[in-house]
Amino acid sequence: MSDALQPILALLDEGLSLYRRNFVGFLLIMASWFVPVAIAAGLTVVASSWVEPIWAVLLSLGASLLLLPLLIYLVGGLSRAAGAAAEGRPVRFREVMAIRPLRAAGMGCFTVIYAIVSQIVSSFLSALCICPLYVVGVLAASLLGATTSSISAVPAILALLGVTALGFFAALTIVGATGSGLFYGLQPWVQETRPFGETLGRSLALIGYRFGRNLLVWCLAALLVAAVGLTVTATIGTLLPLPLAYALGEDSPVVQASAIGAWLLGLIVILPPLPIWMALLYRRNRAAYDGAELADRVQVWSQENVARATDAAQSAVSSRQ
Repeated sequence: MSDALQPILALLDEGLSLYRRNFVGFLLIMASWFVPVAIAAGLTVVASSWVEPIWAVLLSLGASLLLLPLLIYLVGGLSRAAGAAAEGRPVRFREVMAIRPLRAAGMGCFTVIYAIVSQIVSSFLSALCICPLYVVGVLAASLLGATTSSISAVPAILALLGVTALGFFAALTIVGATGSGLFYGLQPWVQETRPFGETLGRSLALIGYRFGRNLLVWCLAALLVAAVGLTVTATIGTLLPLPLAYALGEDSPVVQASAIGAWLLGLIVILPPLPIWMALLYRRNRAAYDGAELADRVQVWSQENVARATDAAQSAVSSRQ
């Protein structure tokens, strides 16, 4: 087990080192996403307080649709920056964000396809694993509560809390692995310049290549980001809006907009390691996949040459006879 975890931990440590050495470059890429998103979120919150509820919902949906292209360019820019940092080149904002619109459209199509498939798979896994876990936990807690008095009902409460925490952990792992898999699957679109069909095939092939190891990296990376991110984001999102909340009141649209901006500011700090890790994982898997593919081609070529040489020798012997 330690032999399997050692290269994964080394990959995570390398990603954090790249992020630390190129912090300003990655922060600039995140800021290019944060500024328009924060402005759109603040305007949406303020406008929603002035219009009818139905228009507020439509306005929120329209603002959410704008997040997809921004997210595509964000993941692409961070992935290209990680590739440049891994090669020892400086992270230049203009270079890493130069993603052509047609390429971004292909990334959007892949994201939609991946989201549909992953939603089906995650729903199946939730129904298969998490729901039975909750049912068993509730039944166990009910039986413990029925067989004990109210004074000794602590074991039943602890059992229910433990099952709830375990179910939440499992759900968080599934969601995190799905998001990490999306970042990993987008790497061929930003790291290479193949046509749409070849890029899609490449992405699917490398998702399935060493899938068990990939899944373990996706889960560990997502859980690490979630553990650190919840702490950092909650701290920033709670402390920064406090002065405005005391001055204007918690119901003020300005306070709500500043709270959303503070939470987004926390995302700026904790989100970059995830695409960095996925870019490094893709680079390693691509090298291994291409090497294995080359070895297979060499083996087939050598077998064909041996067969041809054998046929030629047999033909020569037959002609002499």
